[in-house]
Amino acid sequence: MRFPCRRSSRREPRRKAETMTTLPPTEVDPEGFGTDGDSGPEETRRGLDRVPASLSGRLDLTEVLSDVRRPSQAVVLRVKDREARHRDAAVPLVLKWYHRAFAPDPEARRVLTGDLGGHIVRVLEHGTADGHPYELLPSYGETTLAQYHARHPGALPTPLVHTVVAHLHEALAAAHDQDVVHRDVTPDNIVVRTQNEDRPDLVLIDFGAAVHTGRDEDSPRRRDWKGKPLYLAPEASTHRQTVTPAVDWWSVGMVVAELAGGRHPVDFRGDEEVLADIATHDPELPLVTDPRLLMLCHGLLTRAPEHRWGAEQVGRWLAGHSPAVAPRTSGAAPGEIPPRATAEPFAFLGRAVTGTEELARQFDLQWRAADDLLASRRGRERLVAWLGQFAGAPGRSPEDTDELDALRTRLDRPPDPPTTLRLLNWMGPRLPASWHGVPLDTLGIGELEQEAVRGDDRARELVAHLARHQLLPLLSARPGGEGLDEVQRRWQGYRESWRQATADLFVRGGPQERRSADRLLHRTGDLDARLLRLAREPERTSARLLRRTAWDRSRGDAPPHWYRALRADPDNPLRLLAASLLTGLARLEAERHQAELRDREVDRLFALETDARFDVLRRLDRAPTLGWALLGTTVATAPWTFVIGLSDLLGRAGQREVVLAWMLALPAAAAVFALELWIAVYIGPHTYHPARSLAGLVIRTGAGPARAARAHGRLGMTLAAAALAAGGTLGVWAVTRAPWAWPAGTVVALAAWTVRRWWAWRRRGRDARLARAAHRAGRGAAPGTAPPHRPARPARPGGTYPRRPGAPRPAAPTRRNG
Repeated sequence: MRFPCRRSSRREPRRKAETMTTLPPTEVDPEGFGTDGDSGPEETRRGLDRVPASLSGRLDLTEVLSDVRRPSQAVVLRVKDREARHRDAAVPLVLKWYHRAFAPDPEARRVLTGDLGGHIVRVLEHGTADGHPYELLPSYGETTLAQYHARHPGALPTPLVHTVVAHLHEALAAAHDQDVVHRDVTPDNIVVRTQNEDRPDLVLIDFGAAVHTGRDEDSPRRRDWKGKPLYLAPEASTHRQTVTPAVDWWSVGMVVAELAGGRHPVDFRGDEEVLADIATHDPELPLVTDPRLLMLCHGLLTRAPEHRWGAEQVGRWLAGHSPAVAPRTSGAAPGEIPPRATAEPFAFLGRAVTGTEELARQFDLQWRAADDLLASRRGRERLVAWLGQFAGAPGRSPEDTDELDALRTRLDRPPDPPTTLRLLNWMGPRLPASWHGVPLDTLGIGELEQEAVRGDDRARELVAHLARHQLLPLLSARPGGEGLDEVQRRWQGYRESWRQATADLFVRGGPQERRSADRLLHRTGDLDARLLRLAREPERTSARLLRRTAWDRSRGDAPPHWYRALRADPDNPLRLLAASLLTGLARLEAERHQAELRDREVDRLFALETDARFDVLRRLDRAPTLGWALLGTTVATAPWTFVIGLSDLLGRAGQREVVLAWMLALPAAAAVFALELWIAVYIGPHTYHPARSLAGLVIRTGAGPARAARAHGRLGMTLAAAALAAGGTLGVWAVTRAPWAWPAGTVVALAAWTVRRWWAWRRRGRDARLARAAHRAGRGAAPGTAPPHRPARPARPGGTYPRRPGAPRPAAPTRRNG
């Protein structure tokens, strides 16, 4: 899992293998935030890993030095100034970008823009970028005093410690002369600019928590809690700090004691234990063996701020004098202070843990090992016995003691997750809100959602764990967990309302790929994580979803109607989330619809061109068509003269019938020619002959008996002979009895066939026109309209139905192929 799995409850700089931020992220908590359960302002800085937009045209990013997780932390970047306003363009600078609610003290920053000496950071430039304040500072190097000490473990040489004291004395004296109190003097905020063995060059940095106290020393200003507990003065460890220069000198004393003794004089590491120890005991300094350094530590680590050494006393000490040191709080000489009792250690994963907060942190980070321990009866008994020594401990209320007794009772059996979390809350109430090492503040939940969406199994398992056991309300009292109880209620409501919010998507219309849409909408692995982030930041997440689902009109297509319906209500975050999940499907559907529209337009243009060419061909082929019509009528009327003349010559028919035949022959011939020429023009070339022409009928009539005779041998010949005999008999009857029947019968038969041809061709033309109109207009659903119900299958040819996805597209109907 790639997202961070731990965060310290106190400010800690981001560490790297060999390089480290010159200016660690400053976390400030100005008056009005961080108290009474207020979770503070929302993060409104955009792009916490890049140069602000208003400065990007001038500053080039070279390295990100901060890991910002809360608005109270400053973004720290190493940059280069292309305009070289303060240094050469190739010289790196440090950009610190604060949230406007956590801006540094403007008076303190004004002082730092001046030249206070070579051992204190100078603000080269300050202003506002994208609505938030920023500072541009020199880059003094890559190594802090903490890193230097880690590379040179143990007690540092006395001359080197003297140099550290001298440089810090010069820096703090200059700052205090201008009424600026640093409030966060730690080895992490001291940069080793040059690393000579005897005389390193130090610079005091990170004045983000500094305060300008003014000239009224009798009424020191009180501000909210700042700094790292290991270096806080006793008067600064209360909820509301007393801000005087004395707090900085106590921090210097702790730094000196750590360097001279090889380790920090306070054995505890949990914030709660450290603060309690500093508030109730004088630091023990058995490892500081140099008498002069021991005197300095005693003077600086005097609990009463009015008797603590300051710039004057430290200056005299550096000059070789021995200023007076106030007596220790116990009244005994420093060497006679009896060692105080410490908690019995608890063995966990090979470590001896003495504080409840440190054990809570380890249980949270190493949660699998903690679960194994709590599942073991012997492990629970050992933990219950160890926790017993903290009943009634200083700083614990009677309610805390009752809670501890109840937890110890519950540990007679393996605890469920809520009980385990209550145990962690009791042991480490000041630890950041987290579960299984994963932060659950606003940024932590955002990273958890991103990992779950990427398919991280551990992230999805953790989200399912939180949902199943409803652990968020138990974390609401921890730092960074403010409002998690309300988040749990919103999250549960979202999860219960999800199916109802998306159910109408498939009632009418909806995505074409319904199975894919249903799978995307109900993929529980990452859906719960998305809903959790939405519950944590409903307004901000809704705004992001609204931006993410905005349709790109430059693509030239339109969103489907169901997608627009999902985005129609910007105040419904669940439908916006559904639109976000189905954005890819909507784009694919829009692309397909756009492709179909293009295909229809191509077909329409092709049909128009084909029809135009067909009209040209009809005009060119009209003469041959009329020629076939004349040939057919000539063949049909030519035998009339022979039959009537033969009947008159033989004298078998009456004179009246012969005269009538001659009188009918001329108008009958005219009618035959008129009917055939008209139908030839009506039907037109290419389709008139031979399928629908009189000449074709004559040819087919003559070819039929011949083919039958040849195909069936003697039987065929017999049938053909019989047909000829029948025809001959009919001809003889017409000659001898009624010669007028031939022209009259021809006209009647041709008229009936012409009507039939006309009706059939008229119906075919009408169906073809309907097919062309349907194809060109497109019967499919247009963008933004609900698709109609599928029509019943047409009973006659020429009807259209929806084409199956993936089936080949039919050719556009034309007048030629219709």
